[in-house]
Amino acid sequence: MSHNLHTALENALTSEFSWLDDFENPYSEYQFSAQFESNMKAIIPKAEFSYVSVGKKRIRKTMLAALIALLALVITGCAVAVHYIVEWHEEQNSKQGTLDITFELDESQASDSIVTNLPVTPAGYTISDEFNDNGSCIIVYSDSRGNQIIYSHQNNIENTAISIDNEDAALEETTINGCKGYRSSKDGTTALYWASGTYFYELQGTCNMDILWQMAESMTN
Repeated sequence: MSHNLHTALENALTSEFSWLDDFENPYSEYQFSAQFESNMKAIIPKAEFSYVSVGKKRIRKTMLAALIALLALVITGCAVAVHYIVEWHEEQNSKQGTLDITFELDESQASDSIVTNLPVTPAGYTISDEFNDNGSCIIVYSDSRGNQIIYSHQNNIENTAISIDNEDAALEETTINGCKGYRSSKDGTTALYWASGTYFYELQGTCNMDILWQMAESMTN
C-alpha cells in the first residue's frame, strides 16, 4: 500500500509540473561564486526540516501531508482530512466582561484525522431548525418544555473571533474530543466551545451540561 501511494504521489507531481521541462534554462552554464556555494551548503541542511524530496521534486512537508491525505481518500475511499494544530490566543476584556479569543493554525504539525459527524439528537429533543452552507452549520434542537440546544460549527477558523461571557460565570478550560476547549455555565445556560482542524465548534443550551457532553462525544463515533 505504501509503495502504491508513493508511486501515485510521484506520478501526480511529475505530471503537475511537467510544463517546467519545456522551458530552456539560459543559465545552465553559469558558474556560481565560491562564496555563494558556501552559503548554499549552510542553508540546504536547514531547508531539509521544511522540505522533502519526492522523485525529482522538492515540496513543503505541509503540502506533502495534504497530497497524501487527498490520495489516500481517492485510493482507499476513506473519509480523511488534514488536521492542523490550533493555537488559541485569549485576552480578558474586563470592560465587556468577556474572554476574547482568536485562533491561528500551526500548519507545521499537520496530520491525518477522521472527519467528525454531526451530534446525535438527544432523547426528548427534535431538530426544529437547521442551516448548512459553505462550511457553516447551525442546528437547533427543541423539546416539549421549550428548552433549546443550539449546535454550530464554522470553517476558516483563522478568520473566526469569539467572545465568551465570563462575568460571574463558571468558565473553565477543558478537553473535548481530545481538543482544547472551554465549558461555561451561567444563569441556567450551559455551553461547550472547542476547535479542531480548521473548524470551531459550539454547543449551547438551557439544559444540563451532561447532555452537551454526550452530544459532543457522539461526534467521534
